[in-house]
Amino acid sequence: MKTKIFHILLLVGSLATSLLAQDQNPPSKKELFLRARDVLQTSLENKDYETASQAFGYLQENISEGAPLDRFEEYLIQMEMGRYDDGIRNYAHQRRILLDSTFHPQKNMRITEEDGLHNYLFNKFKGFSKVKADSMVNLVDASDASQESKDLYASLIYAELVVGVKVYTTYSNAFLVHEVADTTCAEDFLKRAHKFVDNYPNSEHAGYLKNSTIPLVEGVVTRLREFRKDPFAYKYYSSSTSLFIGKWIGTTTGGVNDYLDTKMGSSWIFDASFQVWRFTFGLTYSFGTIHKLNQDLFATEDHDGLDSYFGITAGFDVFDIKYLKVEPFLGIGGYNFNNDWLDTDRDDVTVPVFVLGTNFDVRLYATKPHYLSDISFAIMLRFKYFAQIGIYKDDMELKVPDPITQSKDFHCNKGFANHTFGISLGVGLW
Repeated sequence: MKTKIFHILLLVGSLATSLLAQDQNPPSKKELFLRARDVLQTSLENKDYETASQAFGYLQENISEGAPLDRFEEYLIQMEMGRYDDGIRNYAHQRRILLDSTFHPQKNMRITEEDGLHNYLFNKFKGFSKVKADSMVNLVDASDASQESKDLYASLIYAELVVGVKVYTTYSNAFLVHEVADTTCAEDFLKRAHKFVDNYPNSEHAGYLKNSTIPLVEGVVTRLREFRKDPFAYKYYSSSTSLFIGKWIGTTTGGVNDYLDTKMGSSWIFDASFQVWRFTFGLTYSFGTIHKLNQDLFATEDHDGLDSYFGITAGFDVFDIKYLKVEPFLGIGGYNFNNDWLDTDRDDVTVPVFVLGTNFDVRLYATKPHYLSDISFAIMLRFKYFAQIGIYKDDMELKVPDPITQSKDFHCNKGFANHTFGISLGVGLW
């Protein structure tokens, strides 16, 4: 140890001699470590790699004694001195900690010193971009490093730009979530990473690259390729919000027709639709049908009151392309038979109904998305069919008493199905 200390003191020259002359006690370990870092910085700047190697070796050997040298500094120093295989091995170990969720190495605490050496090394790494990554990869590819190291380094350097890591914490744990943060180098990463895992399947780095990192990036790249081919491709079966207004015609079938007459009045239909993935949710309000009691059977005044309907539905996007979406749905609602019109004293009859039908949405126009998560504004034409199924219950007065009971009181309890055929114009965000 004394020999190594003396050697480092010789490297610092006259300043070290002066320190020894002024004080018979040898410099502290911390003082020696900091002087070694100064020598290392100066040697690297002057490309004096022989001296740099001696100072660097001294710091490495004394890490357990508190020599300040963190792992990333160690990697950068090795790369600058041309020790590419050692530097890549060091760098890959650090990247594996972030990319491999199954890798839990024994913690090796390092001391960081933010001095001139630290700034000199890290300033070269600031503004890390594809241009800088390409330069570093080209430098290593042109070196005498092993081909395994070259392919691994290119994979991990490009992955550093492509794959982002978010840390989420709970009360007792912290966990990492990987995401594709930048696709600029995605193709470069996939090319070199596939080459690495194919040629070196037994490497400790092949497993997580093949099973985790590559599939993550390929999933996004596949979507990008689809996007370039068809900018709307990723939108199919995706979330959207839309509003519609339109007209409709319809009729009523079922046993209730024995007692009610049906005709169309002035009709309108209003739709609000919400889609999350392939699941859809709708709100519908409409009016326009006129149901009147059969004048030949019942003692009632004529009226032209418009019935109304309000319902909620849940559906599923079964077919989706740029110009057409098909969405069957089921739901529940309330149908209001309007009786209070033109001085009639009969109350309205509101019936709960079961609803089923299908929306056929034709996209007349949609703004072209400029990137994957871009939202399109769409103008649509909706063709809609749905049926409201329920039971009409009402107490009525016959014009002529029942021949058997001789009573004018009559209770109607008959099923019905209102059929609605609508066409609406809508706008939405897709």
